[in-house]
Amino acid sequence: MPFFEPSPLSSDMLVPTPPTSDDLSNQPEEPPRVYDIYSYANKSPSTRLIYIQNAATADVAISQLKSKVLGFDLEWRPNFVKGNPENPVALVQLASEDTILLIHVSFMQAFPERLRELLLDPTIVKAGVGIQKDCKKLWADHGVDTRNCVDLSLLARTVDNARWKGKYANPIGLSRLCEAYEELTLNKGRVQTSNWEKPLDLRQQEYAANDCHAGLVLYKRLAEMAAVMSPTPHRVWYSFDTISGMLYQPSSGVLWHPFNPYYDPGPPPPPKPSKMVGIDEFPQRSIRGFRFGRSSRSLPERPLSPNAPSFVPGAKEHSPSPSPSPVPSLRTGHRSHSPFPHANDVVITAPPMLSADADGFPRLGKPVPRSAWQQQRPRSFRGGVPGPGPVHIPAARGRGRGRGGYPIAVAPTG
Repeated sequence: MPFFEPSPLSSDMLVPTPPTSDDLSNQPEEPPRVYDIYSYANKSPSTRLIYIQNAATADVAISQLKSKVLGFDLEWRPNFVKGNPENPVALVQLASEDTILLIHVSFMQAFPERLRELLLDPTIVKAGVGIQKDCKKLWADHGVDTRNCVDLSLLARTVDNARWKGKYANPIGLSRLCEAYEELTLNKGRVQTSNWEKPLDLRQQEYAANDCHAGLVLYKRLAEMAAVMSPTPHRVWYSFDTISGMLYQPSSGVLWHPFNPYYDPGPPPPPKPSKMVGIDEFPQRSIRGFRFGRSSRSLPERPLSPNAPSFVPGAKEHSPSPSPSPVPSLRTGHRSHSPFPHANDVVITAPPMLSADADGFPRLGKPVPRSAWQQQRPRSFRGGVPGPGPVHIPAARGRGRGRGGYPIAVAPTG
């Protein structure tokens, strides 16, 4: 048999084999990204932090601010009791390029006037995430209006629509924005839900300073992205004024709501799976087990009785029987068991046999007139044994089908 040597394969003839599902499943998953903690001191070492508890000191510090853009945030003591009203604003945070002011208004007799004027100034930007509620709460608690407010989540969706999808008004957290644009994350923990009405410790001061300073840094970056867009985004898409607790378009009397006509929310999310379960998917359980959520053995399958109605699925087997009697037993000669003396000598006798209808209930004859047995009402056993002769006791009336038509005869023995 001749021997044939295989010809070598060229590089053009080699076809890469696509990876199978097993190969993909064996590959290790990419670990989640770990970000460094945001710190205003590292981001801007020349920035100084001033913690103020006096209204006069706050007025002096605010008069020294020269920036036209401020990072803005509020803090108040959280309420852990459901249904109780929120606590008033305790801390106002402002961040400029070189100064961070933590104004503890809960320690002041009155709201600082220079701070009121600063918040009302329409030429100074106050930037923060989801600050609509903060501005409304500031009016409700201290009667302060705030103008030229910028929501950073709306600004991010406006200038970076390719990154952010979904409903335009859905907020984006400050920490998530820092991770996206600064590759840093904010340290959120128990400090966020601490008591902001007490003097602030170092952890609370650093937390409050980072929040307002991050708002300032993010606004600068997003504003640079908006400046190179064509056409330039309109301010009304992401900024507003708060007057008497109502949101208005900047420098106008028109009510404001978040809206951007050029925003693309992307495809709608997939529908959520229905929580309704078909009746065929329910397991057979007893009524008690199904009601209280406990597993129970399945109901036994029993054949239907010939007389059971066909429209009742799963009806138990039954046989026609007369309606139960109010007397425990109607057997002839059955002696009653009574605690009274001589009462056990009384024998209860049943009425004559009755014919039954198609459903098994007795056919009742003409009822005995009330006057016939009312005159022979038995004497009380408390005074002795009833006298001779039959005594008629009326049957129960109006307690079911087939009752009340015939009296029960009671006769003493002996």
